[in-house]
Amino acid sequence: MYRKCWVFGLEADGGYLWARQSRDTGIFDPGGTFDPEHIDTSFKTHYLTTVGFRVGHAWGNLLPYVTGGLAIGDSDFSQVITAPAAGFREGGSTTNTNVGGMVGAGLEYALSNHWSVRGQYEFVDLGSFVFHHQTNEEPFFGTSQPQLHEHNLSVAVIFHF
Repeated sequence: MYRKCWVFGLEADGGYLWARQSRDTGIFDPGGTFDPEHIDTSFKTHYLTTVGFRVGHAWGNLLPYVTGGLAIGDSDFSQVITAPAAGFREGGSTTNTNVGGMVGAGLEYALSNHWSVRGQYEFVDLGSFVFHHQTNEEPFFGTSQPQLHEHNLSVAVIFHF
């Protein structure tokens, strides 16, 4: 059970994600002297770990708090651009470990001296990275800059030792 007081803490979370996003534009015509093109893009992330500080103020059994800190996650990015009529192809893939930040807020309620329930929201920004495409024609080249932002909502049942 909480009393009326300030609460400071450090918290670490981690989990496996099954976050996937793919997009296939089909054939589109950019017009002008360019041939019709096809773009296929895929973005995946597998894990997310956060470590952050928590500050809250307890009123009886209720603890509203804010949190913020470090976020670490991975990303797999691939993109292929083709112009079938011209025989043009550029693209490739890359895998990165991204380090960024997270901010959030939550509400925890003590059910007893050892059990509590919690709801929490986090905004995670793992930043961006630059990806240079490989091409089969010169002097064409391409660059993409994927970004990973996540909105996480979690509910937990907690046992306190």
